[in-house]
Amino acid sequence: MRSKRARHRLRCSPDVRRAVAGFRRDAARAADRSEFDALVTALAAVSPEFARIWDEHDMVELSEGLKVIIHPGIGPIEFEHVTLSHLEPDGHELRVSLYSPVPGESMERARKLFPRATR
Repeated sequence: MRSKRARHRLRCSPDVRRAVAGFRRDAARAADRSEFDALVTALAAVSPEFARIWDEHDMVELSEGLKVIIHPGIGPIEFEHVTLSHLEPDGHELRVSLYSPVPGESMERARKLFPRATR
């Protein structure tokens, strides 16, 4: 029989888990964690799912992947993404994320949303 934690891992979206793990990574890098800690406390108070995932202490360093956005009027649009990071010696970090719709149906749906940007 699977543990409660193992069952939860199966139900939780990988994107949600990745977002929380990335937030944990950012908190760990911060010189002053007080704002992160306050936000974690507030989120955990309103979201049992966030609290459970946060308590698992996962961290992630992914710079690329695939994200799906579900638009209510158009449907799912898949985006490939890459994040470029630059870390300064003082601890400040610049991150730029680039998203590109996957060719095919996702590209056509994205063109409906962003007609000028996808020529």
